[in-house]
Amino acid sequence: MGAFPWGGSEYLWAVMAEQALLEGHEVLISVYDWSLNHPSIIQLQQQGAKILPRPRFSRFLSRILQRIAQKIIFLKKLSSKSPYDVIFNCEPDVICISQGHVYDATFYQSDLVKLLNSTSIPYLIVSQLNVDTFILDSNIQKVAQKVFYQAAYHVFVSNHNLRLAERQLAQSLPNAVVLQNPVNLSDLSMVPWPYQSTICFATVARLDVAFKGQDFLFETLSLPIWQQRDWQFHLYGAGPDQVYLEALAKYYGIADRVKFMGHVNDVRSIWLDNHILLLPSRAEGTPLALVEAMLCGRPAVVTDVGGNAEWIEDEKTGFIAEAPTAKSFGAALNRAWLGLNDWKQMGMKAHEYATTKLDNSPGQSLLKLIIEASKK
Repeated sequence: MGAFPWGGSEYLWAVMAEQALLEGHEVLISVYDWSLNHPSIIQLQQQGAKILPRPRFSRFLSRILQRIAQKIIFLKKLSSKSPYDVIFNCEPDVICISQGHVYDATFYQSDLVKLLNSTSIPYLIVSQLNVDTFILDSNIQKVAQKVFYQAAYHVFVSNHNLRLAERQLAQSLPNAVVLQNPVNLSDLSMVPWPYQSTICFATVARLDVAFKGQDFLFETLSLPIWQQRDWQFHLYGAGPDQVYLEALAKYYGIADRVKFMGHVNDVRSIWLDNHILLLPSRAEGTPLALVEAMLCGRPAVVTDVGGNAEWIEDEKTGFIAEAPTAKSFGAALNRAWLGLNDWKQMGMKAHEYATTKLDNSPGQSLLKLIIEASKK
């Protein structure tokens, strides 16, 4: 992905690559050069993967440079080269393309699309995110239809995002498969219930309001009814909007009840101190934070985006807001508050459901598809 050097969308391909190396396969990994120092990349390289870094320019700048190069004769040849050429020149048995957003390649990687259209190397696509409000123009739609149709498999992380892509494309995707992302938990037992009298909400998400929606959650918590209730709100994670959210908490008069906890590696430690997960997302794949909270024995209040409603059963394992708005999320959160005496029992049901549904080896599941794709 291009917006951040690492994120939740990277772990599925990373654990797949690790599994492939364990099974004796040769693995080449093409990533933006700003990801090279991430521990997962370093570990994969130490285990035998060959890293092929790509230079990262801003998408706008790269387009401008390409247009300039096309107008200058001696630069034309250079502009036709792609950072993906080295991958195709290696003649791999199969290529796995991992996308943060389902249309990343078709929007921003036209050189990759050209190579895919001109090769006989089988490929599959992993798409981590889709957005309900996203509308394709006709040109992008045609490109995506062809790229997706030619893929041996197209992996999604929620049924919702698969059906949404079919609606956006006006085309069925018979090669589509839904897989899970790996969770960041080695211990899947329930975390003891916190018994402090003040109710502690937690949001575990990147501080990026365009996708994660913390801004309208702040608006909800500023309403008079919430000012009268005894709660604290803990935000776990880092991201580009922390300064804005700190200012917004002050603006809404809730800064004394909102704490920015930063990034925390130990997921279970989060749930030692918090009663319920709040995820006011505007768009999702299937958030790891939700699955991890359920495994730790906590209910959640979520928006009906991505795979959230595929994991939460309303008023049994959590609460679902119909839309990512302050009004809708506020109504779901209020329903939750009125039933807070049931939260511990709901958390137990959430743990039971998530434990049953969980794929304990998602990397192996993806690797199996890749091996099948290589034989097509």
